[in-house]
Parts: sequence; structure tokens; C-alpha cells
Amino acid sequence: MKNKISIFALITLTPILLLAQSNTDVIKRIQKLMTENYVFLDKAKEVNQRLDELMQEKYFDTFKKPGEFAKALTKEMQKITNDKHLNIAPPRPRNSRPSNPLGFIPMHLQNIERFRRGGFGEVNFFEGNVGYVHLKGFRVEDTIKVDPLMKYLSTADAIIIDLRGNGGGNGPVGVNLSSYFLPENLPLTGVYTRRTDTMENYSTVPVKGMQRLEVPLFILTSGRTFSAAEAFAYDLQARKRAIVIGENTGGGAHPVNFMRLPQGYRLIVPIARSINPVTNTNWEGVGVIPDVKSSADDALEKAKEIAKASAAKYREKPFKQLEKILEKNEFTKQEEETVCKLLQLILKRGHMESFMINDMGYSYLREKNIKAARAILRAGSILFPNSPNAQDSYAEVLAQNGQNKLALKHYEAAVTIAKRKKDKQTELYEKNLSNFKAKM
Repeated sequence: MKNKISIFALITLTPILLLAQSNTDVIKRIQKLMTENYVFLDKAKEVNQRLDELMQEKYFDTFKKPGEFAKALTKEMQKITNDKHLNIAPPRPRNSRPSNPLGFIPMHLQNIERFRRGGFGEVNFFEGNVGYVHLKGFRVEDTIKVDPLMKYLSTADAIIIDLRGNGGGNGPVGVNLSSYFLPENLPLTGVYTRRTDTMENYSTVPVKGMQRLEVPLFILTSGRTFSAAEAFAYDLQARKRAIVIGENTGGGAHPVNFMRLPQGYRLIVPIARSINPVTNTNWEGVGVIPDVKSSADDALEKAKEIAKASAAKYREKPFKQLEKILEKNEFTKQEEETVCKLLQLILKRGHMESFMINDMGYSYLREKNIKAARAILRAGSILFPNSPNAQDSYAEVLAQNGQNKLALKHYEAAVTIAKRKKDKQTELYEKNLSNFKAKM
């Protein structure tokens, strides 16, 4: 009878013993991989010591299901590291391949649509000429979409980039997008890998479109903003180039690798750490801390309010600077050059069309403000050297100011350009030149 009980007990305990042995194999492999790869060796040793203690206490023997065991392991390891990237993934169930109720072709079309849509969501303009883009994820494939996006937003007077639901991804999108808002070849957050003792550096790159180095920029965040999305926000915030609005982000600054474990488990382990060249640290564990705190739900409305006011200031600033110079009775040669630069900036931002420079110049001319008119129309002749109208207009104001020699040069230039371009107004420019010569 005793023998029968012993055999029965042995049969009953065998699966438990095998499970315990299986769990131990998994943990031992984790400990080895942590020592070899985890970004912080001291933390890896702490984790391994804690896992030894828990194995001694047979703590993990109580978890019978793979999912529960993986979750318990992850929880205990994160207690030491406070690293949300560090995870244990349970084995995939057998025959876990999802069924395809739609059929192959509909499923394929659905997947290709999702792939092409990528990480970019809504792109819009809000009141006050505030540009908005919802960036749902960072994917390598989306890098080619950055240039067309920024071309569309090139006339925005403020830009909001919404990362509230962005869980990260790959870095090129962030680098290319950052390069529109920061000077070229400026260092961004780099990555240090402990195992190889190497540093991989990143910098802003040349862009195909127009850089927006001064446009007011706002980034929306939430607790779900993570990894590469955090790097983008952190880089721009560290350079004081963007205002972050919303919630603290998730706090994942460590690039990861997936490593196989016994029994089909997998270790998701941070193998490197991000280092920002401005702060010499990163956002790991604490997240990107917003400049303007708000709930994720309220962040967009808050950003709209701030961005609208900032857009107005951005838009009006060069006009006010221009007006301040033109109101003077006398202004220096340097101020005359500044008039040209300000008009060039206003044109570049799309706040004025080319013909408006002529209109502005003649407005001052009608008010008998010859100096202001001359500065504006001179700028027109420089900014549009192949415009016969710009050359003719500048010649007229020069003639009224008694600068006949220079006026003749520009009257003649107007006629030469008009003939070359077969301009419809060629006869008018020839007449103006003829009349001017007759008065000399």
C-alpha cells in the first residue's frame, strides 16, 4: 500500500517538478543574458541577486501558467531597474496563427492600406494659421513623407505635433523632422552600447524643403508617448526649440534587443542607453516632463490657445520691425539692408506676394515719403532681379530722388529684361525710358 502511495505521489509531483525545473532554466538564462547585455551592469547584478533570492524562496514555483510566470518575472526585474523596456515575453501558444475571416485578398488590401498610411494621421490647419500633424508612430517607411508634410506646413505660423498616442519606433523620422526645426549638423541624442563600449552619434541632416528655425513649435505628450517619440520631444525641448504640452511621457530611453530563452520565452532587454548632448542624460524612468502640464485629453485645446497667440506674434514681428525703420526720417545703409532682409523673410513665410512690394513702395511714394519708398522698391529690384516691373519701379523712385545716373541704369535694365522675356509691357518700359531721357 505504501509503495502505491509513493508511486502516485511521484506521478502527481512530476509535472510540478518539471515546471519548477523549467522555470529555473529560464531564470538562469535570463541572469546570464542580463550580465552580458543589460545596459547597466550594476543593475544587472542587482536583478540577478534578487532572482537568486526568489528562487531560493521558491517564489516562482507558485506561477503555473507561462503568462503569469512571465508577468511575475517582469514585475520583479522592473522593481530593481525601474526600466519599462525590460520585459519577459511568454511562449507563443501553439497554432496561434490568427484565422483570416476576411479571406486572403481583402486582408492583403487592408494590410497594404495600413502600411501606406503609416504613422501620420490627421494633418490640418487650425484658427490663427496654426499647422497640426498627428504623428501616431515612428516608422522607417514614413521618412519619405516628412518632406511633403513640411512643404504643406511651410506657410504655418505655428506648428503643433501631436505625439500623445505615439509609442515610438525607428529613429530616421525623428531625425528628419527635427532637421526642419534645428540648424544643420546639430548633435541629437546618441546611443551608447555597453557590450561593445561604442557610441553611435546622430545629428540633424540637410532637408529638401524650407527649414522652420523660428516658427513656434508645440509638442503634445501623454503617458503613452514612448521611446523614439520621447527622443524627438526631448531633443527639441533640450534645445529650447519646442514647448511640450501634456503629461509626463512613458520614460523609455533604452534601445532593446529580443533574445531567446528556454521553453519559448523571450527576454526583451535594453542593450544601450540614450545620451543627449545638451543634458548629458535622458528621460529613462522619469519621462519627458512637459513645460505646460495638462491632461492628455485637454492638451490639444491648450496648445491651440497658446499656438494661436504665438503665431500672431511670429507673423507680426517682421512687419513691426519693418514699420519701425520706415517711420524714421533718416535711416542708415545698414537699415536699408535690413528692410530688404525683412521683406525677403516676409515673402519666404508667405505673408506677402511679390506684387505687394511694389504696392507698398508706391503707397509711401504717394505719401511723399521718398526714403521709405526707395528702400522698399530697391529691395524689390534685388529680390526680383529678373522682373522688368521691379527694375522700372525702382528707377522711378530714384529719378524722383534726383539719382539720375542710377535711375537710367534701372530703366535700361527694365527694357532689356522685358525684351528678353517678350513681356507684354515692353512698350511701356521703353516709353518710360524714353521720357526719362528726354527730361535729363
